[in-house]
Amino acid sequence: MLKKLVATIGVLLVLIIASFAWWPSDSKVEEGTKAIGVPLTVARYYWPGTYWVEIADKKGWFKEAGLNIELIDSNPDYWKSLQDTVDGKIDVSNFTLFDLMRFNAGGADLVMVMNSDNSTGSEAIVVGPAIATLADLKGKSIGVDTGTYLEYILDVVLRRYGLMPSDVSKIKLAGEMAAEEFEKGKLDAIVTWEPVASEAIEKRNGRKLFDTSAIPGISPGGHTFRRSFIKERPADVQAYINVWHKTTQYIKDSPDEAFGIIAEIYNVTPAEAKAFARLARILDTRENLTSFSYGAGFESLHGTARQINKFLIAQGVTNEQLDSMEFIDATFIRALTHSLQQEAL
Repeated sequence: MLKKLVATIGVLLVLIIASFAWWPSDSKVEEGTKAIGVPLTVARYYWPGTYWVEIADKKGWFKEAGLNIELIDSNPDYWKSLQDTVDGKIDVSNFTLFDLMRFNAGGADLVMVMNSDNSTGSEAIVVGPAIATLADLKGKSIGVDTGTYLEYILDVVLRRYGLMPSDVSKIKLAGEMAAEEFEKGKLDAIVTWEPVASEAIEKRNGRKLFDTSAIPGISPGGHTFRRSFIKERPADVQAYINVWHKTTQYIKDSPDEAFGIIAEIYNVTPAEAKAFARLARILDTRENLTSFSYGAGFESLHGTARQINKFLIAQGVTNEQLDSMEFIDATFIRALTHSLQQEAL
């Protein structure tokens, strides 16, 4: 009898130790279990990584979760919405990991809590008919929004295919203006995003020399809060993540209805909304567990962060190695996963 008791206690101790090893050490989620109902401002934008926000709002799922969501239209000026998030005018926006790190290097304190999407063709290098290969870019003029993630993508591509960033002439050009400037014929190539890239191809008989589907994980996006918000309202952040999970599952299970909602809001066809999501792939909870895991390659947010950090140092944006564990926080994704596992038992 004593042996059985000792064995039982031993098993319980192992389970307790294992649970502590798995469960996030941060106590943010444990501090509260219900959303507090104070308004939470969310940037909305026509981008696959934020489709879920407008779908959830339309379905009433934020209210069901106790969240008082106020959507802020960031389509007129996406870059301003990022600065507004840093300044506290918006509580949460979908940042590329590059932009998050750029702001943090400048003194912001942003934290990504969910990897919403990965670029799988949404950014591209578009060239004229005379350029056949990436090697042909040597000595050519390329329009790119310098200092942004578009220049980072260009530098990664050049190095991967045997060129140095100094081998090309970079002309500062806003991504929104790329198609218009490319049409004038003064630039050999441009780096921009969809749908501008496709517009540029049509305007000047151009073609895609490269798009981000060739390097999966090069430009991940994720919903990002200020650290102070997370500390003050952890239950709201968790509720936000829980609604994200429910909505992305709905998009997967009922794509026609989901893309139909986006089509109605943005005056596009459901087919167009769905096609856009193939260029910036919407990630689910399982994929987030992978991307938040610590790794060296682009499959991990931490691995991507190291590559971005090298670029930021080379550009003189920072002179230090930013600690990715400080701004990539898996706490809420893991808490969601734990909750789903408990429900499945």
